[in-house]
Amino acid sequence: MAPHVRSITAIGRLTALVVALGTCCWLVFSHESNVDAAVYQPISSDANLEQLVRNSGLVALGKSVFEDKNLSFKRNMSCATCHSIKAGGTAASDIGNRLVGVHAGSSFEGFDKPPSHDNAMGFRNVQTSTYVAFSPPLERVLQNNTVVFEGGNFWDGRATGFFTGRSSQEQATQPPIGTLEGQLPSPACVVYRVLNPSNPKSYPIAYTSVFGTNITRVVWPSDIESQCTTANGSVSFLSKGRNFTSNSQVQLAYNNIALSLMTYEGSQAMSPFDSKYDQVLQGKAQLTSSEKRGMDLFNGKAKCASCHVTTTNAKGLRPLFTDFTYDNLGIPRNPANPIYRSAWINKKGQDWVDLGLGGFLLTQDNYRDDAIGQMGKFKVPTVRNVDRKPNDQFVRAYMHNGYFKSLEQVVDFYNTRDSKPRCKNPLTPVDAAMEQGCWPEPEYPETVNTAELGNLQLSKADEADLVSFMKTLSDHNN
Repeated sequence: MAPHVRSITAIGRLTALVVALGTCCWLVFSHESNVDAAVYQPISSDANLEQLVRNSGLVALGKSVFEDKNLSFKRNMSCATCHSIKAGGTAASDIGNRLVGVHAGSSFEGFDKPPSHDNAMGFRNVQTSTYVAFSPPLERVLQNNTVVFEGGNFWDGRATGFFTGRSSQEQATQPPIGTLEGQLPSPACVVYRVLNPSNPKSYPIAYTSVFGTNITRVVWPSDIESQCTTANGSVSFLSKGRNFTSNSQVQLAYNNIALSLMTYEGSQAMSPFDSKYDQVLQGKAQLTSSEKRGMDLFNGKAKCASCHVTTTNAKGLRPLFTDFTYDNLGIPRNPANPIYRSAWINKKGQDWVDLGLGGFLLTQDNYRDDAIGQMGKFKVPTVRNVDRKPNDQFVRAYMHNGYFKSLEQVVDFYNTRDSKPRCKNPLTPVDAAMEQGCWPEPEYPETVNTAELGNLQLSKADEADLVSFMKTLSDHNN
C-alpha cells in the first residue's frame, strides 16, 4: 500500500458526505463556562477561523483530541507526540530528530529494526502545527505567466481544502488513519474512541456537547475494539438497513472532530502571536542590534521575505512568515531517511526520490499537466517558532526530509549552496558536509530555485544575525 492511500481515500469519502449533508451543526457558548447555555446554530461553509476560535467548546474539544494518545493503533501516539508546542509544534523526540529527522508511526519499535508496518517510520519531517490553520485551500495561480500553487497542507499539498473549504481541517483527517502515522484502520475507530474516552476527565467538553447527539444513533459493531486493533483491518457496520445511516454519521463526526482540531490549532493555545517580534510590533519590546541587523537582512539581501513574507495582511492579521507557496530549495537527500530501507512501501531503494507537490498533482486529473513543473517542490512553512526548543541541548530537524539539524546549518545552506563545491558522495550527512565544506547534490535538481538562494554572499556575521532575528519569532506559550 502506498503511504497515503488510506488517508486520501478517507478524504474522498467525505466529499459525497459534505455535498449530501451540506452544513453540520455546532454549539455557540454564550458564556464560556456555561455548557448548558448552548444553542444549536448551523455552521456556515465559509465560517472563517476567526469565527471558529470564538467557540470555547470547539477549542476545548480540539485540545482533548490533540492530546489523546488513544487515537492511534497502539494507543501510544497523539497529535501532541509529533507536534509539541514546546518544540515549536514539531517533533518532541530529540533522539528521532538526531538519528533520522522524520516521524515514526504508532507501531514504531526501534531505529535498529527494519521499517515495516510493525515498525512504522515515515519519510518526511514533522511540519509545525503552529499557525498551520491559516493556510487557505490549494489554488493554481499565474504569476508572471508562471504556474504557481498556493495553499493546501502537508509538505506536498495533498490536504487541498477542496472538499471542506479548509485545508487544515482536511489535514487533520489523515494522520490518525495514516499508514505511517496513527495507523488506525478506519475513521470509525477515532470517532468511537472520542465518544468513549478511556479517561472521561480528559474530555471536559464532550463531542455531543459541541456537535449534538445525532452520532448516538450509530449502531456500533459489538467487536468494534477488536476491529480497531487489527492491522490493515476495517470497520464494518453490519446492521441491516442502517448501513448508510451509520457510515454517514460516522464520516460526518470524523469531519467534525477534524474541525475541532483545526480550530484548536488556530486558537491562542497554538497560534498566540506572542513572540518577542510581536511584542516589538506592539511597542512593548525592542530588538537588539544583532536582531535588527538580522531583520534587515531577512527583508533585504538574504531574500527570506520573498517567501516568508513579513507584511500584515488586508484583515490586519500579523505576519505569518509564509506565502503558502511551494519551492524546491535544492535540499540534499537525507541518508538516514528510513524510506531507503522501507522495502514494504519503496521498491526503488536508494534510487527513490520524493517528488513533493508534483508527485501529488500526478494523482489529480485537473492538475496532472502541471505536475512536471512542480516536481521536487515542497510547502513553504512559516518560520514562526522555527528555533523554539524545550531546552538549549534539544536538536530539531529541518526541511521536508529532516536533513538539517540546526537553524545555523539551514542559513549557511541558503547562503552557500551554489558557492561551495559538490560533495563527492550524494548521501553525505549534514555534519560531514559542513566539515568538508561542500554540499551534496539536490534530491531533484530540475526545478531548483536559483534566483532567491544559493549564493547570497553573506558573511558569517550576517548568518549569525539572521539566526538571532529568527529566534525572536518563538512564542512564549506553554
